[in-house]
Amino acid sequence: MENNFHELLTEKINLGGQLINCLQKYDKVDGAQKLQRKIKQELNFLKKVSRDQTVKKEHLQCSNLTHFNALIQTLNEIENCQSINKVFNLEGRKISIDIVCDNGLSWVKVIARNPKSLNQICMGDTGYGVRSVIDQAEEYLECAYLHPCLFQTPKITFVFYTGISYTLAAKLESLGIIVKGNRIEHDINDTQELQCSDLSTKNTSHITKINLDVSAMLAYVSSVTNGSCNKYEFSVPVLAQQAKWECEKPVKPILENYFKGKTLYCCETAKSSFIEIVNTVGGPNEKIRAMEFLKQISVLPDNATVQDTQDVNLNERTNNVQLLPSKSLEVGGKIRERSLTIFKFGDRIQAVTVTANDGFIRAAKQQGIHFVVFVHESRALTEQKELKARRIE
Repeated sequence: MENNFHELLTEKINLGGQLINCLQKYDKVDGAQKLQRKIKQELNFLKKVSRDQTVKKEHLQCSNLTHFNALIQTLNEIENCQSINKVFNLEGRKISIDIVCDNGLSWVKVIARNPKSLNQICMGDTGYGVRSVIDQAEEYLECAYLHPCLFQTPKITFVFYTGISYTLAAKLESLGIIVKGNRIEHDINDTQELQCSDLSTKNTSHITKINLDVSAMLAYVSSVTNGSCNKYEFSVPVLAQQAKWECEKPVKPILENYFKGKTLYCCETAKSSFIEIVNTVGGPNEKIRAMEFLKQISVLPDNATVQDTQDVNLNERTNNVQLLPSKSLEVGGKIRERSLTIFKFGDRIQAVTVTANDGFIRAAKQQGIHFVVFVHESRALTEQKELKARRIE
């Protein structure tokens, strides 16, 4: 086994040398020399453990040369590269973009992890602080929006060097990411892991209280879920994807079926946020549906407890909430203050939180918090966008 490690180590060292040679033709590209220095640092470390005969399995598994190889191979397939590992600022932190090309109009991220590992991370099946490609995609999109080029938001491409599952690729494409790489169909369990139904908490049929997240309320009143999904051709990729998905799997009937026989609640923060979004980007019919929907919902203060609900079951065990004095969530990343307020409200009143905010759920799971949730696909308000979209005859 030790000899095998040394053979693999020799292969890594040889690979590093080849990568340095490959980079020479990009010598004048911004960031190329810095990447070359990183590769040399990695090589020096591997040569040292080889000389000292202290090679371990972790040295090979954790080597950055795999990523550097994927990055350079992708670089060889791209024309007109301006920068490598270009750094942009986003809300006080730095975001490194692997490749900037097409005169700054395209950003490329290269991912070398194996597909199964990517799926597991997206489900929160990893250590605290490890971010999924979905988190990274949303971060890239936000950063691109804040750094337009030639008055345009840069397009974002994720290149999966070792492949990507069909399900995860579809999720990224729904966000507006261009996905490149072999599409891989894992076994049924791996594929279903990323489906909304599998993010939802099991065995909740006995819970008759529902806590509505803002995302659920928006999906319920959106024009695209109320008959317009097959009437317009949207130029915005996210809306086009949502309309396509809505045609294939309508969200509103799923929500209405889940609401049957249950009491709908939301907290003041959710209500005010919902009204603000509807008033800002909603169309006239979406606004009417929003006001009608709110009449069906019992609105309680943010700090309400199970005792404040209309259907308190005295036999309920009120100590089964997630967030006790000894357990809390830290705000940051996907754990936003507003979402935390809404999920904590649902936790305290012992309701199932209905939401499309899968990023929050995964981030909470990474911190050991498993909220009781029913997850559905996201749908945005579209009525105003329909005015500029091409109508399908």
